[in-house]
Amino acid sequence: MARISTFNWSQLDRQTLFNIMYELRERIVGHTLPSQKFHDLIIKHVKGYIPIKGRKQLSSEVQKSWVYVGGAYYGDLDKERNTSIELCLTFNPKDKAVEMSGRRFTRFCIGFADTILHEIIHMRQFRKRKFKALPDYPSTATRINQRKEQEYLGNFDEIDAYSFNIACELDDKFNGNIKKIVAYLNEDQKGTRRTHNSFRMYLKAFGHDHNHLVIKRVKKRAIHYLSKAVNGKPFRSVDWINR
Repeated sequence: MARISTFNWSQLDRQTLFNIMYELRERIVGHTLPSQKFHDLIIKHVKGYIPIKGRKQLSSEVQKSWVYVGGAYYGDLDKERNTSIELCLTFNPKDKAVEMSGRRFTRFCIGFADTILHEIIHMRQFRKRKFKALPDYPSTATRINQRKEQEYLGNFDEIDAYSFNIACELDDKFNGNIKKIVAYLNEDQKGTRRTHNSFRMYLKAFGHDHNHLVIKRVKKRAIHYLSKAVNGKPFRSVDWINR
């Protein structure tokens, strides 16, 4: 894998990342694109701005006619100064082509921005610790799937990164009204129908238990990030990016 020159990740914020993807609107909205062409178009375009890897996945869990945006950060590659952030697009295997409305594409752009910022937070974490990984959360859940999800989501690094995502999502949802955001975070949402978001993902994984240590940490960290969500940047200091 080719080595990359130092890239100033601190210059990226949520709006900038959104705008990068939104440039493709005229080439995507209103068009029917084979899934591979859609994937290649997205990855090539993004690589013109930021050094990332691209990966395509298929999953029956993806809703039909949707494209899920995910990402990954590889500390071992970053340590060697190679491309370490990956953008993963996941398609439903039954979908041979992608058709996106303007509204759906806007949500796709937001998902892209939040995904990249999530991975940048992981980059900061690993670089500050000289690439030492932290152990997963020691879940005691009896069901295997729930235990795996809790082990992943309960990791301190994931709590930190998802808390920024939660702050951004709720800042959007409540137009920056902090009182409403805090009330939402403290609401007993078990059995209620709400739009899926990162916080509800945590609630589901930890049994909607607001007294659970992980849920308490997520809420505290999300509230900490609210002021930064307004600017769409998780950090004020850029010293962590200098290597």
